[in-house]
Amino acid sequence: MNLALALTWPLMQAAPTSRPLVDAPEAVPTPERAEVATAAPPAAAPVGEGPAAAKPPDKPELKVEKFKFKPGKGFEFATKDGKYSLTIRARLQVRYDLEHPNVPGEQIEHVLQIRRARLQFAGNVFGKHNRYYIQFGFSPRDMLGGLPDDSPSIRYNPVRDARLEFTYLRDFTIWAGQMKVPFSRQRVISSGNQQFVDRSSVNEEFNLDRDIGVQARSDDIGGIGFLKYAVGVFMGDGRNAYALTNTGALYVGRVTVMPLGKFDDESEGDLQRLKKPGLSLAGAYAYHDDAPGERGVHGARPADGGTTDIHHATADLMFKWRGLSVESAFHYRKARRRNPGGAVDELGVPIPVALPRDGVGFFTQVGYLIPPANVEFVTRWSFVRNIFGDRSSLIDRDELGGGVNWYIAEHNFKVSFDYFRVWDTFAGMPVRRAMADGIDRFRLLVQLAF
Repeated sequence: MNLALALTWPLMQAAPTSRPLVDAPEAVPTPERAEVATAAPPAAAPVGEGPAAAKPPDKPELKVEKFKFKPGKGFEFATKDGKYSLTIRARLQVRYDLEHPNVPGEQIEHVLQIRRARLQFAGNVFGKHNRYYIQFGFSPRDMLGGLPDDSPSIRYNPVRDARLEFTYLRDFTIWAGQMKVPFSRQRVISSGNQQFVDRSSVNEEFNLDRDIGVQARSDDIGGIGFLKYAVGVFMGDGRNAYALTNTGALYVGRVTVMPLGKFDDESEGDLQRLKKPGLSLAGAYAYHDDAPGERGVHGARPADGGTTDIHHATADLMFKWRGLSVESAFHYRKARRRNPGGAVDELGVPIPVALPRDGVGFFTQVGYLIPPANVEFVTRWSFVRNIFGDRSSLIDRDELGGGVNWYIAEHNFKVSFDYFRVWDTFAGMPVRRAMADGIDRFRLLVQLAF
Protein backbone atom coordinates (compact mmCIF):
# COMPACT_ATOMS: atom_id res chain seq x y z
CA MET A 1 0.00 0.00 0.00
CA ASN A 2 2.85 2.39 0.75
CA LEU A 3 4.40 1.61 -2.62
CA ALA A 4 1.14 2.46 -4.45
CA LEU A 5 0.86 5.83 -2.72
CA ALA A 6 4.41 6.64 -3.62
CA LEU A 7 3.71 5.91 -7.30
CA THR A 8 0.47 7.99 -7.52
CA TRP A 9 1.63 11.01 -5.50
CA PRO A 10 3.43 12.77 -8.40
CA LEU A 11 0.35 12.41 -10.58
CA MET A 12 -1.87 14.01 -7.94
CA GLN A 13 0.49 16.96 -7.59
CA ALA A 14 0.48 17.53 -11.35
CA ALA A 15 -3.32 17.72 -11.64
CA PRO A 16 -4.61 19.82 -8.72
CA THR A 17 -7.91 20.67 -10.45
CA SER A 18 -9.05 17.10 -10.90
CA ARG A 19 -12.07 15.92 -8.90
CA PRO A 20 -11.33 14.16 -5.64
CA LEU A 21 -12.04 10.50 -5.35
CA VAL A 22 -14.96 11.20 -3.02
CA ASP A 23 -17.15 14.37 -3.45
CA ALA A 24 -18.04 16.08 -0.15
CA PRO A 25 -21.75 16.93 -0.07
CA GLU A 26 -21.17 20.56 0.92
CA ALA A 27 -18.83 21.09 -2.00
CA VAL A 28 -21.67 20.65 -4.53
CA PRO A 29 -22.91 24.22 -5.21
CA THR A 30 -26.69 24.45 -5.17
CA PRO A 31 -28.28 27.25 -7.22
CA GLU A 32 -28.77 29.33 -4.08
CA ARG A 33 -25.19 28.89 -3.06
CA ALA A 34 -24.03 29.67 -6.56
CA GLU A 35 -25.76 33.04 -6.35
CA VAL A 36 -24.13 33.76 -3.02
CA ALA A 37 -20.78 32.73 -4.35
CA THR A 38 -20.99 35.12 -7.33
CA ALA A 39 -22.35 38.06 -5.31
CA ALA A 40 -20.03 40.91 -4.39
CA PRO A 41 -18.77 40.64 -0.85
CA PRO A 42 -20.31 43.15 1.60
CA ALA A 43 -18.37 46.34 2.21
CA ALA A 44 -16.56 46.51 5.46
CA ALA A 45 -18.39 48.60 8.06
CA PRO A 46 -16.61 51.81 9.08
CA VAL A 47 -14.92 51.91 12.39
CA GLY A 48 -17.47 52.46 15.15
CA GLU A 49 -20.36 51.25 13.01
CA GLY A 50 -22.07 47.96 12.72
CA PRO A 51 -25.34 46.29 13.61
CA ALA A 52 -25.39 48.03 16.99
CA ALA A 53 -24.82 51.45 15.38
CA ALA A 54 -27.51 51.12 12.66
CA LYS A 55 -30.44 53.59 12.64
CA PRO A 56 -33.29 52.47 14.85
CA PRO A 57 -36.27 51.27 12.81
CA ASP A 58 -38.54 53.86 14.47
CA LYS A 59 -36.46 56.80 13.15
CA PRO A 60 -36.55 56.54 9.36
CA GLU A 61 -35.89 59.42 7.03
CA LEU A 62 -39.43 60.54 6.20
CA LYS A 63 -40.40 62.00 2.86
CA VAL A 64 -43.00 64.69 2.26
CA GLU A 65 -45.78 62.87 0.43
CA LYS A 66 -48.68 65.28 0.88
CA PHE A 67 -48.97 68.78 -0.49
CA LYS A 68 -52.00 71.00 -0.79
CA PHE A 69 -52.93 74.65 -1.06
CA LYS A 70 -56.14 76.29 0.06
CA PRO A 71 -56.71 80.01 -0.52
CA GLY A 72 -56.39 81.83 2.77
CA LYS A 73 -55.07 78.74 4.57
CA GLY A 74 -51.66 78.57 2.96
CA PHE A 75 -49.37 75.87 1.59
CA GLU A 76 -49.28 72.64 3.57
CA PHE A 77 -46.56 69.99 3.45
CA ALA A 78 -46.95 66.74 5.38
CA THR A 79 -45.64 63.22 5.67
CA LYS A 80 -47.90 60.34 4.73
CA ASP A 81 -48.50 59.31 8.34
CA GLY A 82 -49.36 62.89 9.36
CA LYS A 83 -46.80 63.01 12.17
CA TYR A 84 -44.95 65.92 10.59
CA SER A 85 -46.49 68.89 8.82
CA LEU A 86 -45.75 72.49 7.94
CA THR A 87 -48.20 75.15 6.78
CA ILE A 88 -46.89 78.44 5.41
CA ARG A 89 -49.24 81.40 5.16
CA ALA A 90 -48.80 85.10 4.43
CA ARG A 91 -51.03 88.16 4.84
CA LEU A 92 -50.61 91.72 3.59
CA GLN A 93 -52.62 94.83 4.43
CA VAL A 94 -52.14 98.07 2.48
CA ARG A 95 -53.95 100.93 4.22
CA TYR A 96 -54.64 104.62 3.71
CA ASP A 97 -55.60 106.89 6.62
CA LEU A 98 -56.75 110.51 6.54
CA GLU A 99 -57.59 112.55 9.66
CA HIS A 100 -59.35 115.90 9.51
CA PRO A 101 -59.41 117.83 12.82
CA ASN A 102 -62.43 120.11 13.23
CA VAL A 103 -60.40 122.74 15.08
CA PRO A 104 -59.23 125.96 13.40
CA GLY A 105 -55.54 125.95 12.65
CA GLU A 106 -55.17 122.15 12.76
CA GLN A 107 -53.87 120.57 9.56
CA ILE A 108 -55.22 117.55 7.72
CA GLU A 109 -52.87 114.58 7.99
CA HIS A 110 -52.71 111.37 6.02
CA VAL A 111 -50.54 108.31 5.50
CA LEU A 112 -50.31 105.38 3.09
CA GLN A 113 -48.72 102.48 4.90
CA ILE A 114 -48.14 98.75 4.98
CA ARG A 115 -50.25 98.23 8.07
CA ARG A 116 -49.53 94.53 8.43
CA ALA A 117 -47.12 92.19 6.65
CA ARG A 118 -47.34 88.82 8.36
CA LEU A 119 -45.73 85.45 7.77
CA GLN A 120 -46.98 82.37 9.61
CA PHE A 121 -45.58 78.88 10.13
CA ALA A 122 -47.74 76.21 11.77
CA GLY A 123 -47.91 72.44 11.97
CA ASN A 124 -46.88 69.47 14.08
CA VAL A 125 -43.76 67.39 14.80
CA PHE A 126 -43.12 63.97 16.40
CA GLY A 127 -46.85 63.23 16.28
CA LYS A 128 -50.14 64.97 15.55
CA HIS A 129 -50.52 66.29 19.09
CA ASN A 130 -47.25 68.23 19.28
CA ARG A 131 -48.11 71.42 17.44
CA TYR A 132 -46.40 74.75 16.91
CA TYR A 133 -47.38 78.21 15.70
CA ILE A 134 -44.95 81.01 14.76
CA GLN A 135 -45.93 84.40 13.36
CA PHE A 136 -43.70 87.26 12.27
CA GLY A 137 -44.77 90.84 11.59
CA PHE A 138 -42.51 92.90 9.32
CA SER A 139 -44.37 96.20 8.88
CA PRO A 140 -43.23 99.31 10.83
CA ARG A 141 -46.43 99.31 12.88
CA ASP A 142 -45.96 95.63 13.72
CA MET A 143 -42.60 96.52 15.24
CA LEU A 144 -44.24 99.01 17.62
CA GLY A 145 -46.61 98.42 20.50
CA GLY A 146 -46.02 96.77 23.81
CA LEU A 147 -43.94 98.48 26.46
CA PRO A 148 -41.19 101.02 25.78
CA ASP A 149 -37.72 99.76 26.58
CA ASP A 150 -34.14 100.94 26.86
CA SER A 151 -33.16 98.53 24.07
CA PRO A 152 -35.86 98.90 21.42
CA SER A 153 -33.77 97.11 18.81
CA ILE A 154 -34.12 93.98 20.96
CA ARG A 155 -37.62 94.46 22.31
CA TYR A 156 -39.19 95.60 19.05
CA ASN A 157 -38.52 92.61 16.84
CA PRO A 158 -40.66 90.75 14.27
CA VAL A 159 -41.70 87.88 16.57
CA ARG A 160 -45.39 88.24 17.41
CA ASP A 161 -46.36 84.66 18.22
CA ALA A 162 -44.17 81.68 19.08
CA ARG A 163 -45.99 78.95 20.94
CA LEU A 164 -46.09 75.19 21.46
CA GLU A 165 -49.43 73.37 21.63
CA PHE A 166 -49.91 69.95 23.21
CA THR A 167 -53.34 68.65 22.23
CA TYR A 168 -53.34 65.19 23.80
CA LEU A 169 -56.39 66.00 25.93
CA ARG A 170 -59.40 67.66 24.34
CA ASP A 171 -60.45 69.26 27.61
CA PHE A 172 -56.96 70.22 28.73
CA THR A 173 -54.86 71.46 25.82
CA ILE A 174 -51.63 73.19 26.86
CA TRP A 175 -50.17 76.22 25.10
CA ALA A 176 -46.76 77.61 26.08
CA GLY A 177 -44.79 80.52 24.68
CA GLN A 178 -45.66 83.98 23.40
CA MET A 179 -49.31 84.41 22.39
CA LYS A 180 -52.41 86.54 22.73
CA VAL A 181 -53.73 86.69 26.27
CA PRO A 182 -57.19 84.99 26.25
CA PHE A 183 -59.09 87.96 27.60
CA SER A 184 -61.11 90.15 25.20
CA ARG A 185 -62.93 88.69 22.20
CA GLN A 186 -62.09 91.41 19.69
CA ARG A 187 -58.38 91.17 20.52
CA VAL A 188 -58.33 87.40 20.21
CA ILE A 189 -60.03 87.57 16.81
CA SER A 190 -57.36 88.01 14.14
CA SER A 191 -56.87 91.47 12.67
CA GLY A 192 -57.45 89.79 9.31
CA ASN A 193 -61.00 88.78 10.26
CA GLN A 194 -62.33 92.18 11.38
CA GLN A 195 -65.39 93.92 9.95
CA PHE A 196 -63.76 97.34 10.13
CA VAL A 197 -60.37 98.53 8.96
CA ASP A 198 -59.21 98.10 12.56
CA ARG A 199 -60.45 97.28 16.05
CA SER A 200 -62.42 99.66 18.28
CA SER A 201 -60.96 102.37 20.50
CA VAL A 202 -62.31 100.39 23.47
CA ASN A 203 -60.16 97.42 22.51
CA GLU A 204 -57.18 99.72 22.10
CA GLU A 205 -57.61 100.96 25.67
CA PHE A 206 -58.54 97.78 27.55
CA ASN A 207 -57.09 94.76 25.73
CA LEU A 208 -54.26 92.73 27.28
CA ASP A 209 -52.40 92.17 24.01
CA ARG A 210 -49.69 89.48 23.85
CA ASP A 211 -47.52 88.06 26.60
CA ILE A 212 -45.26 85.12 27.40
CA GLY A 213 -46.74 82.36 29.55
CA VAL A 214 -48.67 79.11 29.77
CA GLN A 215 -52.38 78.46 29.36
CA ALA A 216 -54.73 75.48 29.55
CA ARG A 217 -57.76 75.54 27.29
CA SER A 218 -60.45 73.63 25.46
CA ASP A 219 -62.55 74.63 22.46
CA ASP A 220 -65.16 71.98 23.20
CA ILE A 221 -65.43 70.91 26.83
CA GLY A 222 -66.83 67.39 27.11
CA GLY A 223 -67.49 67.28 23.38
CA ILE A 224 -70.92 68.85 23.96
CA GLY A 225 -70.33 71.51 21.32
CA PHE A 226 -71.14 74.73 23.13
CA LEU A 227 -68.66 75.37 25.94
CA LYS A 228 -65.08 76.69 25.84
CA TYR A 229 -62.58 77.88 28.43
CA ALA A 230 -59.03 79.19 28.80
CA VAL A 231 -56.97 79.87 31.94
CA GLY A 232 -53.40 81.06 31.99
CA VAL A 233 -50.47 82.56 33.85
CA PHE A 234 -48.23 85.03 32.04
CA MET A 235 -45.09 86.96 32.88
CA GLY A 236 -47.03 90.23 32.75
CA ASP A 237 -44.37 92.20 30.85
CA GLY A 238 -45.83 92.06 27.35
CA ARG A 239 -44.45 90.58 24.17
CA ASN A 240 -40.77 90.04 23.47
CA ALA A 241 -39.69 90.51 27.09
CA TYR A 242 -36.17 89.18 27.63
CA ALA A 243 -34.73 90.58 30.88
CA LEU A 244 -35.08 89.61 34.53
CA THR A 245 -37.94 91.42 36.21
CA ASN A 246 -40.04 91.42 39.38
CA THR A 247 -42.08 88.39 40.37
CA GLY A 248 -45.41 89.96 39.44
CA ALA A 249 -47.54 88.00 36.97
CA LEU A 250 -50.74 88.20 34.93
CA TYR A 251 -53.46 85.67 35.81
CA VAL A 252 -56.41 85.31 33.44
CA GLY A 253 -59.46 83.11 32.91
CA ARG A 254 -62.14 83.14 30.20
CA VAL A 255 -65.32 81.08 29.66
CA THR A 256 -67.46 81.03 26.50
CA VAL A 257 -70.95 79.55 26.13
CA MET A 258 -72.74 79.00 22.81
CA PRO A 259 -76.31 78.11 23.87
CA LEU A 260 -77.61 77.63 20.31
CA GLY A 261 -74.77 75.34 19.25
CA LYS A 262 -71.22 75.65 18.03
CA PHE A 263 -70.38 78.06 15.20
CA ASP A 264 -67.45 80.21 14.06
CA ASP A 265 -67.28 82.90 16.74
CA GLU A 266 -63.63 83.73 16.02
CA SER A 267 -64.35 85.78 12.91
CA GLU A 268 -66.45 88.93 12.57
CA GLY A 269 -69.31 89.11 10.08
CA ASP A 270 -71.69 86.35 8.98
CA LEU A 271 -70.03 85.51 5.68
CA GLN A 272 -71.56 82.01 5.67
CA ARG A 273 -75.09 83.41 6.09
CA LEU A 274 -75.92 80.89 8.82
CA LYS A 275 -79.36 79.36 8.45
CA LYS A 276 -79.41 78.58 12.17
CA PRO A 277 -78.80 81.46 14.61
CA GLY A 278 -75.45 81.45 16.37
CA LEU A 279 -74.98 83.09 19.76
CA SER A 280 -71.74 83.27 21.76
CA LEU A 281 -71.62 84.71 25.29
CA ALA A 282 -68.35 85.09 27.18
CA GLY A 283 -66.83 86.56 30.30
CA ALA A 284 -63.24 86.96 31.47
CA TYR A 285 -61.34 88.16 34.50
CA ALA A 286 -57.65 88.99 34.90
CA TYR A 287 -55.51 90.13 37.78
CA HIS A 288 -52.23 91.84 36.95
CA ASP A 289 -49.74 91.91 39.79
CA ASP A 290 -47.07 94.63 39.38
CA ALA A 291 -48.22 95.69 35.92
CA PRO A 292 -45.39 97.73 34.33
CA GLY A 293 -47.55 99.75 31.90
CA GLU A 294 -50.38 102.18 32.55
CA ARG A 295 -52.67 99.85 30.60
CA GLY A 296 -51.18 96.62 31.89
CA VAL A 297 -48.85 94.96 29.39
CA HIS A 298 -48.74 97.94 27.05
CA GLY A 299 -48.94 101.72 27.09
CA ALA A 300 -46.48 104.10 28.73
CA ARG A 301 -44.75 103.32 31.99
CA PRO A 302 -45.84 105.49 34.95
CA ALA A 303 -43.70 108.64 35.27
CA ASP A 304 -42.73 107.73 38.83
CA GLY A 305 -41.30 104.42 37.63
CA GLY A 306 -43.62 102.26 39.72
CA THR A 307 -46.04 99.45 38.96
CA THR A 308 -49.76 98.87 39.42
CA ASP A 309 -51.87 95.97 40.71
CA ILE A 310 -54.90 95.89 38.40
CA HIS A 311 -58.25 94.10 38.22
CA HIS A 312 -59.57 93.58 34.67
CA ALA A 313 -63.00 92.24 33.72
CA THR A 314 -64.96 91.94 30.48
CA ALA A 315 -68.20 90.48 29.14
CA ASP A 316 -68.99 90.16 25.44
CA LEU A 317 -71.35 88.60 22.92
CA MET A 318 -71.52 87.69 19.26
CA PHE A 319 -74.62 86.88 17.21
CA LYS A 320 -74.84 85.70 13.58
CA TRP A 321 -77.81 84.77 11.42
CA ARG A 322 -78.58 85.00 7.68
CA GLY A 323 -75.96 87.66 7.01
CA LEU A 324 -76.74 89.71 10.11
CA SER A 325 -74.01 90.02 12.72
CA VAL A 326 -73.89 91.75 16.10
CA GLU A 327 -70.89 92.06 18.41
CA SER A 328 -70.67 93.90 21.71
CA ALA A 329 -68.36 94.07 24.71
CA PHE A 330 -68.10 95.76 28.11
CA HIS A 331 -64.76 96.37 29.85
CA TYR A 332 -63.84 97.31 33.41
CA ARG A 333 -60.44 98.19 34.85
CA LYS A 334 -59.64 99.19 38.44
CA ALA A 335 -56.28 99.49 40.15
CA ARG A 336 -56.12 97.81 43.53
CA ARG A 337 -52.89 99.62 44.38
CA ARG A 338 -50.25 101.87 42.85
CA ASN A 339 -46.73 100.84 43.79
CA PRO A 340 -44.51 103.98 43.69
CA GLY A 341 -41.20 103.66 41.90
CA GLY A 342 -39.33 106.48 43.63
CA ALA A 343 -38.13 108.11 40.41
CA VAL A 344 -36.76 111.68 40.63
CA ASP A 345 -36.49 114.50 38.11
CA GLU A 346 -33.30 116.24 36.91
CA LEU A 347 -33.17 118.28 40.11
CA GLY A 348 -33.48 115.24 42.32
CA VAL A 349 -37.06 116.00 43.30
CA PRO A 350 -39.28 112.91 43.65
CA ILE A 351 -41.78 112.57 40.81
CA PRO A 352 -45.38 112.42 42.11
CA VAL A 353 -47.03 109.03 41.99
CA ALA A 354 -49.06 108.83 38.76
CA LEU A 355 -52.77 108.14 38.91
CA PRO A 356 -53.95 104.78 37.55
CA ARG A 357 -55.84 104.62 34.26
CA ASP A 358 -59.10 103.26 35.68
CA GLY A 359 -62.44 103.25 33.92
CA VAL A 360 -64.97 101.37 31.79
CA GLY A 361 -65.54 100.92 28.09
CA PHE A 362 -68.29 99.66 25.81
CA PHE A 363 -68.77 99.10 22.10
CA THR A 364 -71.37 97.56 19.86
CA GLN A 365 -71.24 96.97 16.12
CA VAL A 366 -73.76 95.65 13.63
CA GLY A 367 -73.22 94.38 10.12
CA TYR A 368 -75.38 93.02 7.34
CA LEU A 369 -74.18 91.11 4.28
CA ILE A 370 -76.37 92.11 1.33
CA PRO A 371 -77.78 89.05 -0.49
CA PRO A 372 -76.70 87.74 -2.93
CA ALA A 373 -73.76 90.15 -3.21
CA ASN A 374 -70.65 89.90 -1.06
CA VAL A 375 -71.00 93.49 0.12
CA GLU A 376 -71.48 94.25 3.81
CA PHE A 377 -72.55 97.46 5.54
CA VAL A 378 -71.39 97.94 9.14
CA THR A 379 -71.76 100.51 11.91
CA ARG A 380 -70.12 100.88 15.32
CA TRP A 381 -70.38 103.04 18.42
CA SER A 382 -67.89 102.85 21.28
CA PHE A 383 -66.96 104.87 24.32
CA VAL A 384 -64.43 104.97 27.15
CA ARG A 385 -65.43 106.55 30.48
CA ASN A 386 -63.62 107.63 33.61
CA ILE A 387 -66.13 106.76 36.32
CA PHE A 388 -63.65 107.33 39.16
CA GLY A 389 -63.24 111.09 38.84
CA ASP A 390 -60.00 112.59 40.12
CA ARG A 391 -58.77 109.14 41.22
CA SER A 392 -58.11 108.17 37.58
CA SER A 393 -56.14 109.69 34.71
CA LEU A 394 -58.40 108.20 32.00
CA ILE A 395 -59.92 110.65 29.50
CA ASP A 396 -63.41 110.10 28.10
CA ARG A 397 -63.41 109.14 24.42
CA ASP A 398 -66.21 108.41 21.93
CA GLU A 399 -66.20 106.85 18.48
CA LEU A 400 -69.13 106.72 16.05
CA GLY A 401 -69.11 105.67 12.43
CA GLY A 402 -69.73 103.10 9.75
CA GLY A 403 -68.24 101.39 6.76
CA VAL A 404 -68.60 99.03 3.85
CA ASN A 405 -66.75 95.80 2.99
CA TRP A 406 -66.41 94.11 -0.37
CA TYR A 407 -65.51 90.46 0.19
CA ILE A 408 -63.93 89.23 -3.04
CA ALA A 409 -62.78 86.00 -1.38
CA GLU A 410 -64.23 86.40 2.12
CA HIS A 411 -61.69 87.90 4.56
CA ASN A 412 -58.81 86.50 2.50
CA PHE A 413 -59.24 89.08 -0.25
CA LYS A 414 -61.29 92.12 0.64
CA VAL A 415 -61.54 95.88 0.34
CA SER A 416 -62.76 97.81 3.41
CA PHE A 417 -63.63 101.46 3.89
CA ASP A 418 -64.82 103.17 7.07
CA TYR A 419 -65.44 106.64 8.46
CA PHE A 420 -65.51 107.66 12.14
CA ARG A 421 -65.96 110.81 14.18
CA VAL A 422 -63.70 110.49 17.23
CA TRP A 423 -63.73 112.96 20.11
CA ASP A 424 -62.33 113.33 23.63
CA THR A 425 -64.32 114.93 26.43
CA PHE A 426 -62.36 116.68 29.16
CA ALA A 427 -63.65 117.65 32.58
CA GLY A 428 -66.23 120.43 32.35
CA MET A 429 -66.44 120.32 28.52
CA PRO A 430 -69.97 120.00 27.05
CA VAL A 431 -70.42 116.83 25.02
CA ARG A 432 -71.78 118.75 22.03
CA ARG A 433 -68.68 120.97 21.95
CA ALA A 434 -66.36 117.98 22.27
CA MET A 435 -68.11 116.19 19.41
CA ALA A 436 -67.98 119.29 17.20
CA ASP A 437 -64.23 119.62 17.80
CA GLY A 438 -63.58 115.93 17.11
CA ILE A 439 -61.57 114.32 14.34
CA ASP A 440 -63.01 112.92 11.11
CA ARG A 441 -61.15 109.72 10.34
CA PHE A 442 -61.27 108.08 6.89
CA ARG A 443 -59.61 104.71 6.30
CA LEU A 444 -59.29 102.43 3.28
CA LEU A 445 -57.76 98.96 3.41
CA VAL A 446 -56.96 96.23 0.90
CA GLN A 447 -56.09 92.81 2.34
CA LEU A 448 -54.72 89.74 0.64
CA ALA A 449 -54.12 86.52 2.56
CA PHE A 450 -52.85 83.30 1.02
